[in-house]
Amino acid sequence: MWPDSAEVLPVAFAGSGVTVVAFRPHSVEPSGRGFLYGYEVDTVDAAGVTATVLTFIDTDVSTADASSVLTTDPATGRPLAVWAYPADPMLPALAGVTYPDRVARSLAELGVAVSSPTLSVAAYRPGKRAVIRLDSAEATLFLKVVRPDRVGPIVALHEAFRAQGLPVPAVLASRADGLLVLERVPGVAAGQRVVELADDPRFVDEVVDLGRRTARVAAAGRAQSDALDHGAWHRSTLTSSLPDQATAIAGLYDEIERRRASWSADPQVVIHGDLHLEQLFVHPAEPWRVTGLLDIDTAGLGHPARDAAALVAHLVVTGQWHRGNGDEAEARACERLADDVTRRWAETAPDLADRLAPAVASQLLAHAGGQATLGTDTGRRKAVQLVQAAAGTLAASPPEPAATPAAAPPASAATADPLA
Repeated sequence: MWPDSAEVLPVAFAGSGVTVVAFRPHSVEPSGRGFLYGYEVDTVDAAGVTATVLTFIDTDVSTADASSVLTTDPATGRPLAVWAYPADPMLPALAGVTYPDRVARSLAELGVAVSSPTLSVAAYRPGKRAVIRLDSAEATLFLKVVRPDRVGPIVALHEAFRAQGLPVPAVLASRADGLLVLERVPGVAAGQRVVELADDPRFVDEVVDLGRRTARVAAAGRAQSDALDHGAWHRSTLTSSLPDQATAIAGLYDEIERRRASWSADPQVVIHGDLHLEQLFVHPAEPWRVTGLLDIDTAGLGHPARDAAALVAHLVVTGQWHRGNGDEAEARACERLADDVTRRWAETAPDLADRLAPAVASQLLAHAGGQATLGTDTGRRKAVQLVQAAAGTLAASPPEPAATPAAAPPASAATADPLA
């Protein structure tokens, strides 16, 4: 249940010199022992200057710091912590990389010279990580901000992946407070070329090859937990957000658990842990060729079906997004790619093919929860569509392996990369 925001947000901003005039739900996700609710908050100051502030209400107050405002939800009496971007209490390095002059000085101390940097937010997951793109005359860099205890493990993962020849960015510098400076990988995000990728089986061949090489990486830690691991939480959240779908949701989760109970304890391998098209960069002239693999923070030991499932579910969700924007060609391309990945999984891992459908369904239901908890009509409509997609995934039989068309040369036959 969302906090009583109409009461909490004005109180939290009361001592800031601005007045809250409106707010909109932005996001919700787990946070320690509670939930982190995000809002876009419109404010105005005494001079009439308006601004929109990305603000978060955390029901787990144990992570609050000096930048957080502690208050109470008047509706429930539970304690709350309120903070605004970039003063993320779990990412202490974030505030220092959002101001160009401070960034230039900080990087100079690390031996990285930039002048007149321009900054833009490439990605942000509150309490978990942020990626800031830095453009300067000297170079384009990416500043990744993580929790301080993750710096060492992430640097080690980058080194281990690069030792296997995997195209992950080099870590140019790091700092104990959670800052990593990463080089820019060549190419463009695969999500920008989805129509071309859907008609070229060599791209899926490349992804399969990345999976094989990732499995050989020397890493001992566990991969980031996923939707299957947090099934109970997602089930509860989705049911409370879509009470009219409660019976269908319960049936889907019961079926997922029934199938999981029959699995043997298969050996685990190193996986990416959060694989989707935005993590893959491709050659601009030959988009079937993967030139970059990003965000390996989540990598570690796990079941190989998880990466395939994450990619398939993300393709389904991306197709839904494109269709909602009227981009039918892109939507159909995403769906074809999802089918191709599913077929290749059955071909490359026939003994484990039964793992994929429950893993995909759990991912789709988790995405549904993210849409439903926004509380908007559009969010609920998309959530119902994803619940139906999960049902269809579980109802479908594993596909028969399909042979690669003879006209498509294997990825290993590629010529030298002109971007290298």
